[in-house]
Amino acid sequence: MKHLFLKAILSIVLVAIGSCTNETETPQLVCTQPDLTVNKTVEKVYELSANTAKQYLYDDIIEAYVVSSDEEGNFFKTIYLQTKATDKLPAIGFSVPVDASNTYIDYRLGNKVYVKLKNQFTDLYYGGLRIGSLYVSNSGDPTIGRISQNEYKNVLNASCTLIDENGLVESLSIEEALNDSKLNTLIELNDVEFTEAALGRHYFEESNNVGGSTNWNLRDKTGNQIILRTSSYAKFAPHFIPEGSGKVRGILTKFGSDYQLMIRSENDVEMNGKRNTPFFAEDFQSVKNNVNFALPGWSNIVEKATKLWKSMVYSGNGYAEFNTTSTTAAENVAWLITPKINLTGYKNAVLSFRSAQHDLKVDSPLNTLEVYVSTNFDGASVTKAKWTKLEAKVPSLLNPSREFMSSGGIDLSAYTGNIYIGFKYIGSGKDKTLNGAFMVDDVKIFGEK
Repeated sequence: MKHLFLKAILSIVLVAIGSCTNETETPQLVCTQPDLTVNKTVEKVYELSANTAKQYLYDDIIEAYVVSSDEEGNFFKTIYLQTKATDKLPAIGFSVPVDASNTYIDYRLGNKVYVKLKNQFTDLYYGGLRIGSLYVSNSGDPTIGRISQNEYKNVLNASCTLIDENGLVESLSIEEALNDSKLNTLIELNDVEFTEAALGRHYFEESNNVGGSTNWNLRDKTGNQIILRTSSYAKFAPHFIPEGSGKVRGILTKFGSDYQLMIRSENDVEMNGKRNTPFFAEDFQSVKNNVNFALPGWSNIVEKATKLWKSMVYSGNGYAEFNTTSTTAAENVAWLITPKINLTGYKNAVLSFRSAQHDLKVDSPLNTLEVYVSTNFDGASVTKAKWTKLEAKVPSLLNPSREFMSSGGIDLSAYTGNIYIGFKYIGSGKDKTLNGAFMVDDVKIFGEK
């Protein structure tokens, strides 16, 4: 009887234990929504900020969405956030430096964040808004520093709202992206590819180490270029650059006058298409430095005065240049003309090139670069040929010295057969106010077979 009683008790205990085991549930992660009310727009904070760090004294709160991630190591102790674009207002982005790593755990892509502004500092860093703590440099200049590890979660309050980043990203051309209004926002560039210098190379290479990161250029079919910057700490740093064409998504940043795109992970790069290979291309990398320009098939012709175009090499890059300095002629007119280019078999041909200036004094039609096309140039006389002026973007005083810009895509679809492209320089060596130089590089013509 005693044994039966013990067995019954043991059975009850085992059932109880089994019941407890079966009923145990996995703890649920519960999000606690911050009890905060937005009372200021990011647009207004931007308007109130300046190039010098300034303390924000008001008890204001803004909201924005996370668009960066440090999970793959390409972002370090900085979180990028932006507003969501509306029909009336474009997205506005800003960065927040924080003294913390692995912030992607608490601030996921698309997470709405409430930012408490009181006692923080703001500035405009190369045109982009920053919000953070005050940091005084060794030279005594106030600037924006990282919010401390103990404080940043009180400033950046992650909400329970998480949206798809596709509702935040803006699809742009490279030309549209080169704009301060797009800084610190998530953008996507379509129909782009890496320039030839990056092919066969890794995202980060020690031989191309610029401040702990590697810069490679992305290019579109009209010659526009933008830097893609990869940290040496990125998990994908040792991976090879893709050789195709496609789209790239990332955060637009800026340093000095250079716009830079930073991807969150290698998944931001989708290049499964064929490269946009031009059927005519000249990058001038074979030219000699500071001699009269001479390449097979090219014509270097003086129309007025005596000075010819020269070939130059600067920082390892070859290009063609005309410079009025050291000339005394009242008027210089000189032509640099491509070899004969056969358009037969190609549709919708598009010309692009890059150009730059240095030492310009004024913007004037008496000192400028023009581009023409001819179908009957004989290889010797520019005055006997018929030339049609092409609409191209060329640099002015607004463009930084020696910074190449794209001409934009120049439509040649009206032409068939053989053509010549002529770069005409007009300037004065006598009038020193018209001094300056124009540089030409990366002449390309694309077409459809």
